[in-house]
Amino acid sequence: MIKHIWFDFSDTLASISKEHDDFLYQSYAKVVGKDVSPELILEYKEMHKKFKSNSAVFTTDLGLPPGYWAKCIESKDPRTMYVIKDSNIPNVLNKLRKIIPISIFSNMKMEKLLPAIGLDISYFTYTVSGSDFKNPKPALDGFYKIIEVSKLPPENILFIGDSVEKEIIPVKKVGMIAGLMWSSSPEADYNFKNFSEILDLFI
Repeated sequence: MIKHIWFDFSDTLASISKEHDDFLYQSYAKVVGKDVSPELILEYKEMHKKFKSNSAVFTTDLGLPPGYWAKCIESKDPRTMYVIKDSNIPNVLNKLRKIIPISIFSNMKMEKLLPAIGLDISYFTYTVSGSDFKNPKPALDGFYKIIEVSKLPPENILFIGDSVEKEIIPVKKVGMIAGLMWSSSPEADYNFKNFSEILDLFI
């Protein structure tokens, strides 16, 4: 039934660093013309609750061009922004890709970010980023793009992410199979507590 697996990046494959969050609040402060303060951080967190992703705050709420936050991240050393979530991830992905095509979808561009956390971009058949569609996650644009790129019916595509609201719910709306990483929810078709469990679907 599953013929292609797509992965989210942030908080699925990579953890976000403190430097990432500091830079996020500085970027938001610059756009809205305020200084970074506890009040501004709270304001941003409320916006994030509403729009579900950093990219959506900048694009959907503040009206900036698609991919704005990705371009901000690209201006920094990615090794200071992210760290691989689990040391076993490269090994599991290398085994998976020999069994089934794997790809990656994120609001961020992957060319610099994957090598920064020790992942070979050649493992992935496709990469889809925020510059490939208008509205960032949790909007459905990118998930429909996955289906288009995969050239498969949605029911043959497994998407694995870490967020119920940002990924699992929209994935189910477009008809794909939803896998939740690092936690569990009745909303997901599959729940994975560790990365190796993904291999169990195919071995």
